[in-house]
Amino acid sequence: MNRHEVKRIFSCVVSASVLLCSACTALPSNTEPQVLRDFSDSAQDKVETPIQDREPDLLVRDFFVANAQPTQQYQSARAFLTEDNASRWQPSATVYVVDRLDVNLASNNPGRDAANAGSKDYLAYQVQGTIVGTLGPGGGFVPRDEKYSDVVELKKENGQWRINSLPTRIVVERSELRNRYAQHDLYFFDPSGSVLVADKRWIYNTNAAIDMNLLSLLLDGASDTLAPGVLNEVPNSAYFAGVKDGAYAFTGVSSLRKDAQRRLAAQIVWTLAAASVPGPYHLSFDGTQVTAPNSTAVELTVEDYPEYNPQASRRSVGTVYALSRGRLTRIYQGRLDPVPGQFGYMENIESADIATEKNLVVAVTASGAGASKASQLMLSTLNGEAIELLHARSLTRPSFEYGANSLWTVIDGTTVARISRSADTGEIAQTEVDTSDVPNAGDHLITSLRLSYSGVRAAFIIDGAVYVATVSRPNAGERKLTNVYEYLGKDTRAVSVEWEPDGSLLVGTADSQAPVQHVAGDGSITQWLSTSNIIAPVSSLASTGATVYASDARTALELNNSDSPFWREVQGLEGTQGKVIVPRY
Repeated sequence: MNRHEVKRIFSCVVSASVLLCSACTALPSNTEPQVLRDFSDSAQDKVETPIQDREPDLLVRDFFVANAQPTQQYQSARAFLTEDNASRWQPSATVYVVDRLDVNLASNNPGRDAANAGSKDYLAYQVQGTIVGTLGPGGGFVPRDEKYSDVVELKKENGQWRINSLPTRIVVERSELRNRYAQHDLYFFDPSGSVLVADKRWIYNTNAAIDMNLLSLLLDGASDTLAPGVLNEVPNSAYFAGVKDGAYAFTGVSSLRKDAQRRLAAQIVWTLAAASVPGPYHLSFDGTQVTAPNSTAVELTVEDYPEYNPQASRRSVGTVYALSRGRLTRIYQGRLDPVPGQFGYMENIESADIATEKNLVVAVTASGAGASKASQLMLSTLNGEAIELLHARSLTRPSFEYGANSLWTVIDGTTVARISRSADTGEIAQTEVDTSDVPNAGDHLITSLRLSYSGVRAAFIIDGAVYVATVSRPNAGERKLTNVYEYLGKDTRAVSVEWEPDGSLLVGTADSQAPVQHVAGDGSITQWLSTSNIIAPVSSLASTGATVYASDARTALELNNSDSPFWREVQGLEGTQGKVIVPRY
């Protein structure tokens, strides 16, 4: 039995005794629970049963709908099986999410058993779809793109169609996932311990409190996808022991240093607050009440940990910048004002990134064209002179890491470079990011790469497909793109990609039917933004969270979340191929 299994069992037992409730989300006994339900009476969930005299094809569809209810060892789904199969069925621990399911009579109907040939009491259906992802242990979504096909056999039992033979995989349509599950954020620290990173989980909806689920999952650690890129300070001996004397009780954590205990408390408080669990919160570590930093108060709120606010990147942006005719400008009251430094009067800037808290700008400038084109990576303060960091034939738009002490760019479409500046000496160092886990990295060019606001994840485009990876740190000063997943295939014809402040993605394409797409941070959901008054290709994107900016085939446009569904030209950039830049920090 591994650490996660022990911790889950312990949490369920202790919390059940405290809250007089029955169990966690019950799944087959030989599998590890992947999506916990709340610690509450499972009788609160309505068990769906087959409709009397249901047509066999509709019964098959109803069965897959019931697959979205994991409670009581999938009791609702078992109701659609024959009595013998209902007791023997051992569904998988992984939930397979499909776009939609097609149900048709199988070509070898009725059933695989030749002895039943010609019987009106046996039928077989071919069930097909496209797997778009899986929910693994803890409810983390992992994108996939593969065909799904299974045969489901039915027979009549007591005059009613029931499923007699079926696969062990739990398969759920994406629409049912959204109907039955809710997405919540668990927060873990980046390796520096300075910024919280959201780890999105899908948790089955029930009527009871969500806090028990979230805290059990939090103590289990980050998802397999995110784990290589975040800090893990919680010892193996740590457990969430439920609620004791009005406080969320944690054991096995007193060995942590004071600063690590503070970070753990911040994780807990921000995770609960993000799920709208009412505060203030009372915590105890190994029987000792946790007090607010620099205080004796035991009632904790997010205001006690403001420096770790994971939503800080979503705050109102004071100044928005733009590249116009090769110059870096400020957009102010509908006009463009060149920045006071060297970048304000240059006329060959292709792309840039800005970190206002450090007063830094990094830009790619270009000279020449075609085979003689040359690009330079330049660094400057907003009002100062620029220095050259490197030069190559081509460089992607640079991207600052969190804190702006380092930045990334892709050299000639093949080499991902990380450039760091010593805070003490100002010395510049360049290293190559390990891309050995990136598919097709050596065969196709990386045309765009953007780091997330925390710097823990990277999104990039290869051959029109969008990939997302976790940034790991194998050794001091080293970076590697690991756990690489394709979020959108090459038929998307992606041209540009940018992170939203909330951790989701914007993708600009060359597809006139979907010029701008919005992708959930875990890749689970993709939506098209308005197509009114925007013409592909979309070569640049930016977002404040409230407003999305896009550079299409004609000009720079903006789409306000609370405004009309029409893209409109950005004031000051009308009729130009300008690019809006939203400062990151």
